[in-house]
Amino acid sequence: MRHADGRCTVVPVHRGETIGPGLMSKILHDCEMSRDELVQLLSH
Repeated sequence: MRHADGRCTVVPVHRGETIGPGLMSKILHDCEMSRDELVQLLSH
């Protein structure tokens, strides 16, 4: 994931696996994004 200002973080994608809640929280923290913001982004 890359932000318009250049910040980025890696989101692992492994077929058949789900990202655990701890890793998901870390990714959202790194992106400075809330769970609600992610849900809204994915619903478009």
